[in-house]
Amino acid sequence: MRPDTSHWRDGRRYEFFDTLSVEGLAWECLRRFERYQEHYGELVAMKAEDHPYSTDAQRHWGLRFPGSSEPFRASSGHPMVAARQSGGLAC
Repeated sequence: MRPDTSHWRDGRRYEFFDTLSVEGLAWECLRRFERYQEHYGELVAMKAEDHPYSTDAQRHWGLRFPGSSEPFRASSGHPMVAARQSGGLAC
């Protein structure tokens, strides 16, 4: 199944992009990707489109991060209050 791309220049067809979550935007971009459409077409031909994606397929299409998650703590090494402030003398 190929998407209807005859009105791709009409900006009104993309207004919903402004309300999408990050995941929704990623999905909209992925489903427009020709190689993904071909892959999905193969799944439909095999009548496997309802089966869960393999882990390899999820990683291939960027549906999963390549590694496991880890706690993250940012440290800048810089003070949060400026040592000098504009308009006055430094202490």
